[in-house]
Formats: sequence, C-alpha cells, structure tokens
Amino acid sequence: MMTMLMTLIKIRLQGILLRQTKSSKKKGNSIGKLILFGLLFAYVGVVFIGMFGMLFYSLIEPFSMMGIEWLYFALMALFIILLCFIGSIFLTHHEIYEAKDNELLLAMPIKNSDILLSRVFTILILNYVYESLIAIPAFYVYITNVGMTMIEIFMFIIVVLTLPLFVLALSCLFSWILAHVLVKIHRFKTVISIVLFVGFFGLYMYVVNSLQTYLVWLVANGKSIAEAIEKTVFPLYHLSIALTDGNVISFVIYLLCAVLPFVLVIYLLSVNFTKMATSKPKMKKVIYKAKPMKQNTMFKALVIREIKHFTSNAMVMLNGAMGIILCIIAAGAVLIYQDEIQMIASIPQIQEYMTPVLCLMVIAVSSLNMISASSISLEGDRFWIIKSLPITTQDILNSKLAMHAFLCIPGGLILSVVLIYVTGIGMIDSLLVLVVPILFTLLIDFLGLLLNLWKPKFDWVNETVCVKQSLPVVLTMFISMGVAIVIAMVYGLWLINLMSVSMYMYSVIIVMVLLDIILYYMIHTWGVQQFESI
Repeated sequence: MMTMLMTLIKIRLQGILLRQTKSSKKKGNSIGKLILFGLLFAYVGVVFIGMFGMLFYSLIEPFSMMGIEWLYFALMALFIILLCFIGSIFLTHHEIYEAKDNELLLAMPIKNSDILLSRVFTILILNYVYESLIAIPAFYVYITNVGMTMIEIFMFIIVVLTLPLFVLALSCLFSWILAHVLVKIHRFKTVISIVLFVGFFGLYMYVVNSLQTYLVWLVANGKSIAEAIEKTVFPLYHLSIALTDGNVISFVIYLLCAVLPFVLVIYLLSVNFTKMATSKPKMKKVIYKAKPMKQNTMFKALVIREIKHFTSNAMVMLNGAMGIILCIIAAGAVLIYQDEIQMIASIPQIQEYMTPVLCLMVIAVSSLNMISASSISLEGDRFWIIKSLPITTQDILNSKLAMHAFLCIPGGLILSVVLIYVTGIGMIDSLLVLVVPILFTLLIDFLGLLLNLWKPKFDWVNETVCVKQSLPVVLTMFISMGVAIVIAMVYGLWLINLMSVSMYMYSVIIVMVLLDIILYYMIHTWGVQQFESI
C-alpha cells in the first residue's frame, strides 16, 4: 500500500514539474532551463522571506511592550492560512476533481484512498513551500528578539507540520463547492475561473499595497485585535498561547482544531471520490425546432472561430489578455479616486502634459495584451485543418488580427472614457486619448502576428505554453511594455527643450500610424508567404 502511494505521489510531483518546465512534446528539459527556473523560484522565495521578515520585525517590539506577544503568532498563522489557501485553491480543484487521469486510475487495481491521498499530499507539499516563506522569518525574528524554550520550539515544529492540514481542509471544501457549481453550469466554467482568479489576484494586490497602512493600524489597535481573536478565533488564540507560554492544554486544543477537520474532509472525499471524479457536466436536452438558417460571411465565421477557441481556456485568456482585465480594474480605481485625480489635474504645471500622460497610462495598462502573438501557435497539431480549407490566407490572417482588436480595443476605450470623464479635458484632447490607444493596440496586434508567423510553436504540451513560454509572446510583451517607457524617455531626456509636448505627441502619432501601415503591409506580403510555407 505504502509503495503504491509513494509511487503515485512521485508521479503527481513529476507531472506538476513537467507542466511548469517542459514546453515541447519532443524536447526534454535542458539543464539551463532547470537552472533558470531554480534561480527564479529562489529569487521569489528570497523576496517573500525578506518582505515577511521586515513585517514581523516591525511587530515584535510593540506587541512585547503591550504584553500581547501571543498575537504575533496568531497573525503568523493567519498569514499562512491566507497564502496557502490563495496559492493552492486552483491546484486543489484541478488535482482532485479535474485530473485527466482520474478515470484511468480508477480502472486500475488501485485503492481510491491511495489515489486521493497522492493528490492530497502533492498539494500539501506545495502548502509547506508557501508556509516556509512566512514561518521561517517569523521564527527567526521571534527567537532572536524574545527567545523560545525547547518545548516551545518543539511545539512550533508541530504547528508548522499541522497548520497546512487545516488549510487543505478549507481548500478541499471550497473546491468541492466549486466543482459542484461548475458541473451544473459548465457553460460558464471559463468565466467563473477568470472571475475567481481576478478576485484572488485583486485581494493579493490590495493586501500588498496596503501592508504599510495596516501595519500601523495593527500596532495602534493591538489590544483590541487580540481581544477579538481571543473571543472569536479561539484555535489561533490557543496556538499562540501554546507557542509563547508552552501551554500543553492549549496545544492539544489547537491540534484537535487543525487535524480533525482534515481527517473528516479526507474521509468524506474518499467515500465520494469515485462519484466526484467521474461526474460529467449536465447537458441540457435541446429539442430541435426548425428555424431559418442564419448564414454568416466567411470572414465573420473565422472571427467567431478564433474568439471561441481563445476564450475556451481560462489560463490562456489570463496570460494573453491580462491587459483587458487591468483596464477594467484601472477604470474602477479612477472612478473611486476621482477627487484626488481631479485635484492633481487642476495643477497648472501638469495641465500641459495631461493629454500625453493619459495616453501613456492607457497604453501602459493595455501593453499586457498579446493575443495575436500566440494565435498561430494555438492551432497546434490542428494547423493543417485550417490550411486545407478553401479559404484565402489573407482571410485567415485578418480574422486573427480582428480577434485581437475586437477583444482588446473595448477595454482600452473604457479606461480612456473614464479618464476623459474624470479629468474633464477638451474635445480635441479627448479624441486623442481615444485614438492613440487604438493605434497602439493595432501596432501590437500586427507585431504579435508577424512574430508568431516568424517563430510558430506547434509542439506544445498544453496551450498555456503558447502564451507563457514562446518567443513571440515574450518579444511582444517586452516591446509593448517598452513602448510607453521609450516614448516618455525620448522626450524627457532629449527633446524637452527642442519641441513642445503637443508637437512631440503629434509626431509620435504619425510614427505610430506609419508603423501600423508598414506592419499590416508586411503581414499581407511576407506574412502570407510565411503562413503558406509553414
């Protein structure tokens, strides 16, 4: 039994590592790529450990002076719970409910409990990684400033080992609810996944940006917060008392609160695992009714095909069109802080630069849209199908360009309209703020498709590779993000004393229009030849 369980855990971990590092069906992982990923993960780990280390160092002294040292560990546990939950919730749903090998493993002589535990322990290992980013700096800061006995250190180790069990129980419960919802409304699965991801991402960004403000608030209201935790969240209180005072009774109470929910959830999942793993979305029975056939033009049908393909995968959408989401979020933020923005816009020295600044803002936020840069690669091993259809190459390429423009331009227009409304700029300036981001979107649209025609990637393992690790997407991302920086730097460093900002802005618009024309011409000359030769 244990041998089979360990084998399944090993396979799950190798699968997760493969999805993160392997980008081709034929080529394996090079040593250089593995080293690069290792350095990247090490960098992220150092950044998080340093950030939480500074946070805990700022908390330990005032909490000690107020006599509520136990609140230090309560906040540590709360941070661990939030980070582990947000970091593993989507993996929990994928590994337990949506794994593609569920039916294959269930057909083998393998116990359901082994299949479930292999998935659970895989997620648990990831939670331990997340937990270490918080627990290591918290332990170091506390033991160097206050000190701990051997009993308290032993209890701390047990807490580190058991706290992710409670988080895993929460993740499994939330994933169970999510799985039931998605089964019933499978049609909106992608939309729900995107909304949840954006919600968690927004929560993370809000917490990071508000950390300094809440740090002051925590110190100023430490005693009232401690009383609230003691009365309402008693497991965290007993965890903290056990670590600060070595209280055995509190330690046992915490263990019961952490381990029992995990055991109960695992038992319920093991009992219902077969049913959950093989549940299929409910398909609504449609009764055919004769209606007049609606006929689309060839070009419209191609555009609809492109949009349906792109929007069928939530991770592809999030990685390829994050700029659309950020435009909507930025528009909401502008409306929320419109009084402050109007105050800044009323400063005479800033009014001269208001229009170009607004244009650059929309361009910068929209620069994370790279849909066309992966539109060829997403065809994958189905590329021959579209080439074999009686459709001109120009129509195929134009449909991919139209998809990018159709999805990305509205997001930029929403942000532009909100900025125009809040700042109250004139008609001509408003027209520029609307038109310039559209020209930029078309520029990135044409550039991305050209780069993808130059270096298409068809031998991907999964579709997310096309929008995360392919060369055309990386180049498009750096070029699009660099445009706003280059435009601002060229004027600020060299041309500020040679021409007015209005003259410079009109010059940039002319250059952008010329680049759009040149790139579009290249698509329909060199691009057509390249497409037909692939």
